[in-house]
Amino acid sequence: MRLLSLVLLSFVFLFASCVNEDSKASYLPGNSGNQGEILVVAPTALWASDESNYLKKGLLKLFDGLPAEEPLFTSIEVKTESFGNVFKTHRNILEFRIDKTNKTSVIKRENIYAKQQTQVIVTLNNFNDLQGFVSAQFDRILWTFHNAEIDRLSSRNKAFGPKDLNEEVAKISGLVGIIQEDFEIATKAPGFLWLRLDREKPIGGYQHAIKQGLMIYSRPYVDTAQFSDSSLIAWKLAVNEQHIPGPKTSYMGIEDRFIKPTVNTINFRGTAAKEIRGLWRMQGAKGVFMGGPFYALSFYNDINKQQYLVEGYVYGPQFNKRTFVREIEAVVKSYKPAPE
Repeated sequence: MRLLSLVLLSFVFLFASCVNEDSKASYLPGNSGNQGEILVVAPTALWASDESNYLKKGLLKLFDGLPAEEPLFTSIEVKTESFGNVFKTHRNILEFRIDKTNKTSVIKRENIYAKQQTQVIVTLNNFNDLQGFVSAQFDRILWTFHNAEIDRLSSRNKAFGPKDLNEEVAKISGLVGIIQEDFEIATKAPGFLWLRLDREKPIGGYQHAIKQGLMIYSRPYVDTAQFSDSSLIAWKLAVNEQHIPGPKTSYMGIEDRFIKPTVNTINFRGTAAKEIRGLWRMQGAKGVFMGGPFYALSFYNDINKQQYLVEGYVYGPQFNKRTFVREIEAVVKSYKPAPE
């Protein structure tokens, strides 16, 4: 085992160690469970206690930027006494333990029982610690599992994605990334590239359309004002109106009448970037009702002195969107400046 990190946090919280069994991963079975599932293991006494309500509430955290409420994860409750081999290969395992001799700690482990598996073990001193722990640290743990899902999707895209298309996108855009299989270029223009994937998937006994798209915008970088929220939104809208047409005279806009886009500064590949989650809709024509979620990242490329906005969107009115947004987020986050 390899101890990667030991981080002391407030609340005597140790996102203690990351144990990675990469050396034996090739001998492990594949993981089980579906994308967006998390197996939550805890002692029977904890599940039966009033404190378990704090845990259950924390597990209902919503996925930001979707048109209808969907949790970040679908949880499966398992008692520690029942946590046998049939469960141990699950892709995402969150395990709670009680140890009255130690302070609260968290250990992240990878590839212990299965390939591409993430396990987080939370050790509490007693049940009463659960409320404070969930309030202070639970979002961090859920996003750890979210990022693990993104990594799995990126690995799948690397294995099955279109190599020739990836190379063509790099030549056109100046960025290298990993496209999901079956994407095709829809529009090429100066400072803009649009790729789309149109397919059908079954639901309710019928086939229904599900559409995903990837857009790469670029413009010369002048100053930091270009990374302001208003500048990013105005840039996106101007390009979409010109290059993303819809039925009649409509074009892709932003649905901000009820929910505003959320814009955050994040650490992306070691540098600051702007992350945007929100909803899009076709606007500019009456009687056109199309929309869905989008996810975007904007960052600076020091190699060619360009600012980039890489955006993915989803359209599928008959479907829940969580799975498809994760897919497009994995594609967006795969992009980085192409080497000279």
